[in-house]
Amino acid sequence: MPNSLSDQVISTAPSGPYRGFSVPVALGALGAVVALFLWIILQADQAMAALTLGKEFTLSFFHSWFIYAISGFVGLCLCVAALPACGRIRLGADGERPEHSTPAWLSMILCAGIGAGALIYSVSEPLSHLALNPSVINGSVEANSDANATLALSYTYLHWGLSAWACYTVLGLAIAYFGYRRRMPLTIRTALSPLLGRSYDGPLGDAIDVMSILAIIMGIATTLGYGVRQFVFGVNLIAASSTPSSPQSMPDPLWQLAALALAGAIATTSALMGGIKVLSVLGAWLFAAVLIGFSFVGDLAAALERLAVSVWTYIASLPRNATHVAVADGTERAQVMAAWQIDWTIFYWAWWIAFAPFVALFLARVSRGRSLRAFILGCMIAPVGVCAIWFSFVGGTALDIQLDPAAGIDLQRVATGAQIYETIREIAAPGIARFWSAIYAALLMLLLITTLNAGILAINAIAAAGCETRCVPHHIIIWGAAVTAMIGSLIIAGGTEAIRNAMIIGALPFSFVIALAGVCVAVSLARELRRTRA
Repeated sequence: MPNSLSDQVISTAPSGPYRGFSVPVALGALGAVVALFLWIILQADQAMAALTLGKEFTLSFFHSWFIYAISGFVGLCLCVAALPACGRIRLGADGERPEHSTPAWLSMILCAGIGAGALIYSVSEPLSHLALNPSVINGSVEANSDANATLALSYTYLHWGLSAWACYTVLGLAIAYFGYRRRMPLTIRTALSPLLGRSYDGPLGDAIDVMSILAIIMGIATTLGYGVRQFVFGVNLIAASSTPSSPQSMPDPLWQLAALALAGAIATTSALMGGIKVLSVLGAWLFAAVLIGFSFVGDLAAALERLAVSVWTYIASLPRNATHVAVADGTERAQVMAAWQIDWTIFYWAWWIAFAPFVALFLARVSRGRSLRAFILGCMIAPVGVCAIWFSFVGGTALDIQLDPAAGIDLQRVATGAQIYETIREIAAPGIARFWSAIYAALLMLLLITTLNAGILAINAIAAAGCETRCVPHHIIIWGAAVTAMIGSLIIAGGTEAIRNAMIIGALPFSFVIALAGVCVAVSLARELRRTRA
């Protein structure tokens, strides 16, 4: 086993309030968050203008980078899994067996990566693609038609399929490979250890971990920002039995802040008490219950056929859709195509990149003893299958309602946060619909809490030089409050648009970290195979 980087350590404070923590990482990340919070609160207009300018700069110069980088991540993962010699390498000592059973391991992967986002966009994304997608823009299919329903789901899979999970898998593979085969700390800088060399325990390594923490916060902010808005919609609709008829209708920011504060308080308490496993199990059961409920609505055979056709359409069109860069060359069609790609594909790629440090760390921690092939297939194929089933049944139900001339509602005219609840109202009796909506809202809040809980623990572990067990109460409380306050400041200043802009900007530098991690693990695997043959 290669050992040139073995037993690398990260310096931590020997005593004081930061005993066992990397002081530059912990204070550097916390200082950056506090500075951003104060800037957004005290200079809201200036901050929002800067975020908008930063987003426009990022998209102007790095639009194609996001597309090609994600495509490269998918290609790297599939190549490593396909090569027999690479696929057999263990994440640990040769011959080491997995720590967790395969069913338990896959369950943990699903809970880590499929969370509140799948609920937030379960209905709104397929409905949006039914009205507008690249096939509609280029004139090959008619908007809001039966023929476009399958394409609407296939474009949804594009954003929730292999491309999304490749971000997590590349970084998680690098962390696990160097962490378990080189006996290094399980933290983000470890993924770049061959490049860092002696700078591993130095300012450059510290900067990478600080950048990772900021990326995690931006990713969580996007999920929480959109999630609490949908939760408030649900509570209002359940309580008042009314429907916002305009897509511009938004819940009061004060209610969003109240929901955010509730999620932050429960998540921080759970992190202190170690209750994330209980929350994850409960969330998994509720998720399954909601999915089963939708699977019994309508024609099951037709739903399964639509699932198969839409998945095949996604796979067949993936090489082109995943690598095509839309350029606004002056024609109206090109401008609309470029705008669609930015609003959907680039937004999602940035979201997954921002989420990668937090999910990848978790994947690495639970995958010791797995072969590289098992790790890649387990982290990519299984979650993609669950996402396809979820969107096909839940989103497909909304598509059926939208395409039914006899339906009593036009879901595309309903506010996006309320579409799922109106879908439930349309398919169930009033009493059942209210109960079903309450379950859905409770599941959404539970997943928001679980996401924030896991994010706080991931941030704490990175600050503690990769030590997951060092959960000092005051550090947990500080990070819980800091992350919640940061998200709240963005909601106050500019709502979800501000959160979206901040996330796109924050994801850019970390995309280069993931790309370099992929290069590092590919080169290291090649060297290990040469040594093995020699």
